Parts: sequence; C-alpha cells; structure tokens
Amino acid sequence: MTDVHFNKEKGSQLRLFTPGPVYVPERILKEISKPNDTHRSKPYSEMHQMATEGLQKLLYTRNECLIFTSSATGIMEACVRNLVKDDEKALFLSIGAFGDRWYDIGVTNGKNSVKEGVEWGKAITPEFAREVLNKDEYSVAFIQANETSTGVYNPINEVVPIIKDSGALVCVDATSSMAGVKVEVDKLGIDVCLASVQKCFALPPGLAVCSVSNAAFEKASEVKNRGLYFDFIEMKKRNAKHQTPTTPPIPQIRGLASQLDYILNKEGLEKRFERHEQLGNHTRKWVENINLEMFPDKKYVSNTVSTIKNSLDLDIPKMVSMLLDKGYRIVNGYGDLVNKTFRIGHMGEIQLKDLEEMLKILANIIDELK
Repeated sequence: MTDVHFNKEKGSQLRLFTPGPVYVPERILKEISKPNDTHRSKPYSEMHQMATEGLQKLLYTRNECLIFTSSATGIMEACVRNLVKDDEKALFLSIGAFGDRWYDIGVTNGKNSVKEGVEWGKAITPEFAREVLNKDEYSVAFIQANETSTGVYNPINEVVPIIKDSGALVCVDATSSMAGVKVEVDKLGIDVCLASVQKCFALPPGLAVCSVSNAAFEKASEVKNRGLYFDFIEMKKRNAKHQTPTTPPIPQIRGLASQLDYILNKEGLEKRFERHEQLGNHTRKWVENINLEMFPDKKYVSNTVSTIKNSLDLDIPKMVSMLLDKGYRIVNGYGDLVNKTFRIGHMGEIQLKDLEEMLKILANIIDELK
C-alpha cells in the first residue's frame, strides 16, 4: 500500500484526478511566485479589477463580483448571515453532503432554516421545486449547481426561474462547476453565484469568489448582525476601490487574474465548456465499458465530477492506493457514500489524453481487484 508523504524538495508529484484541490499548471505556479505590491497599492487595485471584470465575463453578468479570503464555505455562510432576517424563513434545497452543509450553516447561525431534499443521486426538478415553494413563504433559497458528493448537476436553468417567481432571492453554490460549466447569472437572475478556485479554476486553495446582485446588496443593508469578516456591504465598499476589507492572499489573486485571462482570451469560454463536457462523456463511456454504474440519475450527471457506484464490490481504499502507486490520485466516496462509491474529478486543465491515460491504468487495477 502506498504511503505518500510531504515532499519538501519537489512538492507533490501526483497527477490529481480529484474533486479538488486539482492539478495546478506550471504557468500558474510561476505567476503566483512573482513579487507583489501591498493590498492598498495602485498595482494591486489594477490586478484586483482585472480579476473581478474577468469574473463578470465568465459568469455572463453585470453584477458586482467579490473576492473572499476563504473557501467557498465562507461565502455560503456569508449568504446566510447577510440575506436572512431573524423573522424570515430560508429554504435549503439539498441533494447531498454540501446541500446539507449549507442547511447546517443556517441552523448554527440561528436562522429559521428549512431543508427540503431528495434521495442522494437525484436532482431538484422543477416539479419538486414548485411543490416545496407552495408549502410556505421563503425569503431566500439556497441550492447547489453541482453537488460534489454525488456527482449530480442540478437543472438550475429550469429551477432558478421558478424560485425567482416565488419572490425569493436565489443563492447558487457553483463550487465544483464554475469555470467548467456555463452559468448565465443575469439571464437566470441568480442573486449570489459562488465558488472557490481550487476546482475548475485550477488554482491553489485560498480564494472564493462570487457575483452579488443589487437586490442582494439591498437586502443585506436591511439585515442586522451580518458579522464582520464576510459583510457584503463592507466588501462592496472596498470593491469600489478594487480592494478587499482585510489583507487577501495577493499571489493567489495574481493567479486568478492570469487564469481568467487565459480562459477568456486563449482557451475561450465555449471551448472550455465543451472540453469539460467531453471529459464527462468520456468518463461515463469508460464506466459503461468496464461494467460499472454511475451513481447519479443519468439525466443529471456532472461534467466535472463523476461519482461511480461500487457495483462490483471493489475494495475502494485498496484501489485508490494501487492507483497512487502509479502516480495518480482519485478519491473515495464522500460522507455516507464512503466505499459505496468513488469519485473522479475531470476539471480544470485536464485534457482528454490525460484522462484516457489514467482511466486505462485504473481499468487494469479494477480487473486485478475483481
């Protein structure tokens, strides 16, 4: 069994096919190693502006885009604290572990939180959303675009308009799909669309980003006890100067600005989305060819994270370890799905040939374990 340790001299030599953090290309590592000015300097503000304007283009939005020094969970908590008044109800539409986490954030922040969910592997359908919204009045609804634990991509293009018609604000967690799957924020009317950068952006962890609508800012201005670190209103004030309220990880923001330039002006948005779709399709075909099964409902499979059912009763930890011996890392199932599933991340800068090489090796390991 492989025993991988911290590599002080060279860093990790593994090729990551995980749901995040993912492989970071050499050009990004070089970019973040460059010297920087302070976070209150003109050069920093220019870089910050490049990043936020790039995010607007990526998300097809005119809404203000903010940069947070946290993981995506920080913005998930910010949404709860900034947008839900004490006398209002918040609806959490859950299809897996991270939907459950958002609900837990609501509860632990003392908000009147209601969770409505479906069986893991299923999606929130328009019919389900209508049924739930007819039960009560909600001020804000929270939903995942891509649920990293189950490999399900919710049909947000159909569901978000239904939520908006109810009068609620909509917050979308696009953590494992933003920069890999197209989301048109303004067309859908999404009030907060959030993600962290260690997944489809292919950046090192440490940053989270989001777009925030004018309606969400207006609502936040009416909410008491928003907290300090994740206060949307303070973030907005500093963002007007192309800065953040507190010291951010400047090297990562340099990397973000560089990566957005690459995505928008070199690879191109549509080609990037097409590549991720190709990676998803190839993985699903591979699963079929080796007589395994996808865990999610086939109508709602993710193009960035494949959650695969352990239908061959494999020793998943051993399989992962054997693949590590070959220099690749995939991961076990998440939470309640440990050993019942395993997950392959195919996002960020992974190319089809990279995926084909890894899957060929994994297929041989599975043959050996059967």
